[in-house]
This record gives sequence, structure tokens and C-alpha cells, in this order.
Amino acid sequence: MAEFVVLRDSTTYNVIMGRKTINEFSAVICTKFLVMKFVTDDGVVGSIRGDVEMTIACDNTSLSLRKRSKEAAGVFLANLDARLDENPRPKPQGDLEKFRFGDSEEKFTFVNRNLPHNLKEPLMKTMRANGNLFAWTPADMPGVDPNFMSHQLAIKLDTKSVAQRRRKMSQEIANEVAKQTASLLDAEFIREFEYSTWLSNVVLVKKANGKWKMCVDYSDLNKACPKDSFPLPNIDALVDAAA
Repeated sequence: MAEFVVLRDSTTYNVIMGRKTINEFSAVICTKFLVMKFVTDDGVVGSIRGDVEMTIACDNTSLSLRKRSKEAAGVFLANLDARLDENPRPKPQGDLEKFRFGDSEEKFTFVNRNLPHNLKEPLMKTMRANGNLFAWTPADMPGVDPNFMSHQLAIKLDTKSVAQRRRKMSQEIANEVAKQTASLLDAEFIREFEYSTWLSNVVLVKKANGKWKMCVDYSDLNKACPKDSFPLPNIDALVDAAA
């Protein structure tokens, strides 16, 4: 038995099965040959085969639906990716006052100045008692000990090393890169190595609050890693919609 969510909307897909249901069926899906194999009740391997023409027709219909209707696009995207939401982000209400509860001037937050006394005092007391739970710098988030758990990348054996060209940066971005790199070094998130040729460029992206977010261009590394067989319908839908 499997539970499904029924949507009353235009969609080209009749049923979308999640990874949990596929595992319970002991099913194996090959998208290239449009076939799903599974173990039946009597122990034999059953097969369900798709139709190439029907698959192409569904894909074309899916693309046309997204172009014609924003509501139809919402079925494919909003219900598959919880991050997509047209509602504005919540903002603090009322007059705020600065409240320091750490051992330095930099460790502070804001509380509503007009909160009732019976709510405001217990809130501030709880925050002071649990001040060590807040992370103020990257060094306050040590992460998982590598001796406990570590991750290794699977690289294709026939992959050739790629030397990325150095990207030019403005002085403002270069200063921000040096600042964020120094904080990561202090927190021991990264270590310094001398690989002058085999480096990946960093990319800085402006966040909504005006600060910089530093990313690393791992596009060449992603191409060298084999893709896994786990279906990612939300990512597939986002890529299709972008295309």
C-alpha cells in the first residue's frame, strides 16, 4: 500500500513515486530504456515498459503547459521545491532595542521594545543562559570530526585534469575573498596547500542583505564525477523550466 497526494490541476504525469515507495517495491528504473523492474508477490521479476512516443508527447505537453500557465508551472515547481514561495520573508515588527547577552560587544541581538514584561524578561533570561548555543564566527561551528565521518568523491578513472584560467577580481571582491578565506583558515574549515596549477576559482555572489557569499567553481569537478542513479524530480523540474 502507498499513500499519494492528489492534485486537482493540469499535469502530464499520472503518478510520481518517491524514493521510499520505489525502495519498498524493490524496483529498479532505467530511464534510457523506459523500463521498471520489480519483484512480484510470487518472487518473479516483473517489468513495466514505457512508450517512447507517449513519453515524448508528455514531455512536449509539459513544456507547453509551463509556457501557457503559471499555475501549471506551480504544480511542477512549487510542490516539488519548498524553497519556491511568493510570500515575502517575515520582518521584525515594532520598535527594536539592542540586547547584548555575550561576553563582548559584538554578541548581541534585537528584541521588541514593547514586549510585555512577563514575556520579555523570561526571553532575555533564557537567551543569556544559552548564549553558548549561538554561532558568532565560523570558528563556533567546528562541524563533524573527520575521525568520526568523512566523505570522498568518486572520480572517473579516464578523467583528465583541468587547469582553470585565473579570473580577474576587483579590489573590493579581492579584499572580501581574503577576509573570508582568513576566517575559514582560523576555523580550520580549510587547510593551505600549494597547487598553483590545479585550482578552482572562487565566485562571489551578492546576497539580499548586501553582503557577499563566497562560492567555488566546481563545474569541472562535477563533470569528472559520475552521476548517481537516485531520481531528483525537483532539480529535474527546475532545470527543465529554466531550459
